[in-house]
Amino acid sequence: MALWEALFLSFIQGSTEFLPISSSGHLVLFQKILGFSQPPVFFDILLHTGSLLAVIIFFHQQILAMIKAKDKKILLFLILGTLPVAIVGYFLNSKIEAIFNSLKLVSLMWILFGIFILLSQKLIYKNPPNRKLEQITWSDALFIGAFQAIAIFPGVSRSGMTIIGSLLRKFSPKTSFFLSFILFIPAIFGALVLEIKNNSLDGTDLRLGFLSLVFTTIFSLIFLKILQNVLQSNKLYLFGIYCLCLGLLVFLIL
Repeated sequence: MALWEALFLSFIQGSTEFLPISSSGHLVLFQKILGFSQPPVFFDILLHTGSLLAVIIFFHQQILAMIKAKDKKILLFLILGTLPVAIVGYFLNSKIEAIFNSLKLVSLMWILFGIFILLSQKLIYKNPPNRKLEQITWSDALFIGAFQAIAIFPGVSRSGMTIIGSLLRKFSPKTSFFLSFILFIPAIFGALVLEIKNNSLDGTDLRLGFLSLVFTTIFSLIFLKILQNVLQSNKLYLFGIYCLCLGLLVFLIL
């Protein structure tokens, strides 16, 4: 893998993992268009580790506060919120490769997800959400977790689904942003463990891999801040327009 390919994939991972436009969908698209081969397993692990580090760095104060307070509500949220994606991932495990190789399916998912964002935006802000983190319940966790499980399909954004799920439960934009990415930690950690368990680590250039990890972390931090600002300004619909237009374009070309 060339340096420019590694940096490009770092940018794609760092931007699309957090903006609600689907990182998996974009990776499928660019692999088809640019003829990228599937990244080596170890390289893919490093990219996702960069995203995980970014979330921990971005929310380190809140995470430390929760650990010190031994917040049982958040622990329950993380367990119940992760359960749906674990179940869906288990039953779809044998079909994952076929799902991720279908650009037509990705384009349809982009279209549906774009429409979903636009419809949700109108529904959410009829009565502005204002629930706080302290008001979270087990039913909130399962509801938001179910939204995260849907995002296993490429073209559907994990961050977008969990943020919208939180907003539909009437949590404030600030709280929804936090819930989305605190739920990202166990989900991505579990995925990394499975990836390491099911694959032998190949001989990826460690210098290139480390550089990619650093750049992925930096890009991720930048786009986390961008998403936070967009969410606070109630302009989530912009991502819906982007996904809808991109999905239609790809579908028509196919």
